[in-house]
Amino acid sequence: MLTLATGLRDAGWPVLVICPPGPLQGRCRDAAIPSWAVPMGGADLALASIRVRHLVRRWQPQLVHSHGLRAGTAVSRAGLAARWVHTHHLDGWFTSSRLRMEAHRRELRRLGRRTDLQIAVSTAVADFVTAEVGVAALKVRTVPNGINPLRARLRQRPSGSTVGTLARLTDTKGIDLAVMALATPAGHGLSLRVGGVGPELGNLIDLAAAMQVEGRVHFVGEVEDRQRFFDACDVVWVPSRAEPFGLVACEAMSAGVPVVASRVGGLPEILDPPNAGACVAPANPAALASVTTAILSDSERYRRLSAAGPERVMKQFSAAVMVARTGDIYREALA
Repeated sequence: MLTLATGLRDAGWPVLVICPPGPLQGRCRDAAIPSWAVPMGGADLALASIRVRHLVRRWQPQLVHSHGLRAGTAVSRAGLAARWVHTHHLDGWFTSSRLRMEAHRRELRRLGRRTDLQIAVSTAVADFVTAEVGVAALKVRTVPNGINPLRARLRQRPSGSTVGTLARLTDTKGIDLAVMALATPAGHGLSLRVGGVGPELGNLIDLAAAMQVEGRVHFVGEVEDRQRFFDACDVVWVPSRAEPFGLVACEAMSAGVPVVASRVGGLPEILDPPNAGACVAPANPAALASVTTAILSDSERYRRLSAAGPERVMKQFSAAVMVARTGDIYREALA
């Protein structure tokens, strides 16, 4: 969202960010983007719509763009007169149980009726909100998340057999599958660098010991310098069990690191296998290891994937592309 707001500001759109108090507001301040803090968690959600209504009446924008169900709910209840675009990221809903999805179906459908246009961050998310939620397909536009690409280092061959994976350590991200992949026959020569923190850290450490691969798994904690992290990897894994989009895959590709990911959600759209990356069946550690070993042992394929990744990210998943497509949707909503 910060990347989008900054790009829109630079493209000439006057931007005001309304967000919960926390790191995003501080980063908006650092980027000289006006922002207002509106608590939206728990009981605060009931008051958020009143605060949003007050701020919008004060600022009088022609268009409001909400991101995520919580912000969309606040805007919906505020009853604004401005044109309204909503983005479905679905990080919490796309990956959750069907029971939880049913509990929030009414709110998602209300968004579908009241918004002028809706944005899905991948074709997988667009299919989900039309087929599972019932949003009219004519209202939905697909705009992939965009990144500021990292510095590409084109690789002629792997320097070793180090695999990296970077994520919040939750069950959905499938880091346990990466650990188990090291114990498969094809994974015996691989080592794994795990970046990130989260509630599954203790279980992952125990799993590595139980699988007798603890000497080849290195938990590096929170990663501040993503460029440095990816530069130290020969291949990056994104073994998610579900993934609405997959920013880590984009970042790794932009740095010139070949990526092997689960064939779920938006990941195949990013990797365009076999052209810019490789996809394997989800929850299959053996396939993860065997495909990776094959890439590492094939210098021509490795070099091709390293070169294709940055090119694909620049053309399809850069911040500039995201900003331009979002601006087009704003103009369509305002017409």
